[in-house]
Amino acid sequence: HVGVDHDGSIGTVERRGRANGGACCGSAVAASGYVSGVFNGGEKGSIPDDALDAQQAMVGESLLPYAERLEKAEDKMKELPFALYDAQTDLMKEIISKSAGGVAGDGKIAVLGGIQINTPPGFSDYYLPLSFDLYDNKGNLVED
Repeated sequence: HVGVDHDGSIGTVERRGRANGGACCGSAVAASGYVSGVFNGGEKGSIPDDALDAQQAMVGESLLPYAERLEKAEDKMKELPFALYDAQTDLMKEIISKSAGGVAGDGKIAVLGGIQINTPPGFSDYYLPLSFDLYDNKGNLVED
């Protein structure tokens, strides 16, 4: 997901019950900072012992293949949710390929992918659909 504040700034949003806005998605922004550091010569992190830190490390690692794309983006905060969408799409395809056999009979797997857009109080949130795919129980994409 991504936030858009009342001024139209991407990557931040005012939140209900808080005096000031903040990064949205905070995890994505943190991962983007990690990826930028590694891309510019910093060291890759190690696998943390703490489960919550490990989740954040996974977000950063999954974003690493998109480092150059993010660094060259005209607006990194605008490109970031699309890079994360691509990374998560790759992960979903891997999950489907390994687990589709658990779907019985002629069952299918429907996957809707997109980006949730959070906005400030008083505005509607949005969903930007980017894909709708149907897979069979062998993990193959079903064509129209």
